[in-house]
Amino acid sequence: MAKTKAAQIVKTTTYKAKHKVHVTKGNLYSTAKLTKVSHKAKNYKRTTFYRIKKAKVVKSNKKKAVYNYVKSTNGKTKGWIWHGYVKNGKAPKAKAKSAKRNTQGLKKGTSNKAAIKKVLGQGSVNLPTGKKIPGTNIKLKSNKMYTDGNDIYMIAKNGHRVYFKPDYAGKTTHMQYATEVIPGLKSPNTKFTNNTGHWVMYSVSGNGVKETDSHGDKDGWSDNGRIAAPIKGYKYFSDLYDSIAGHFPTLGLAHENNATNALLYDWNKKILINTPSANKDNLSY
Repeated sequence: MAKTKAAQIVKTTTYKAKHKVHVTKGNLYSTAKLTKVSHKAKNYKRTTFYRIKKAKVVKSNKKKAVYNYVKSTNGKTKGWIWHGYVKNGKAPKAKAKSAKRNTQGLKKGTSNKAAIKKVLGQGSVNLPTGKKIPGTNIKLKSNKMYTDGNDIYMIAKNGHRVYFKPDYAGKTTHMQYATEVIPGLKSPNTKFTNNTGHWVMYSVSGNGVKETDSHGDKDGWSDNGRIAAPIKGYKYFSDLYDSIAGHFPTLGLAHENNATNALLYDWNKKILINTPSANKDNLSY
């Protein structure tokens, strides 16, 4: 078996403070040169680590990547692992179950008032009080609200979920970015239309494509993972100006690694296209 060519270490930084983290998948390497796998992360999903160092490397395939050096709290397991597989906080307990998701990859929401209040924080300046989303033509079935832990959603008159992001600053409202989720999975070859006058999100089948440096992490340091397959006329959501993208609901997306690249958009048609399979590949919760 041919020996793996060593990665070139560009820069190594030691963190001033040790933070508890856990790993999700991938390999732990004995050195930042990435020539020898010392552990499989899948065997340590319930293990809490300390994040000690980070290294920027150029891999044997010429791609840039950032790796973290982690060490288990008991000191027995350690190694270098791609930073996207390292998540903040203690490892989840063995009994923890992942949230149930529908075909769009969206979590099942709750109408628990405490949970909704937590997401609202200081509250929104323009929460729906009638049977319509303010600033849109979206008619609602009722005033009942739900949360998936990130966004608030309500049920439209047609039975579809409508997600929106609460507003916190001043008296500005961005409810015009409220998005109706169209149920089911469509073929990526579908001729997507939208005559509603508001934003809608379709979900498509397929696994997307492997990420590239041009659509990986915004700082150019990227690695494994999948993104939505290109569709003519649509752009990657991460290409949208941050000042605008930040007003859209997260729609179940994990805004780490390349999750925003599991979403495409057409500004003129007001259409978002989600690839749940590629999104799931990057989910961090």
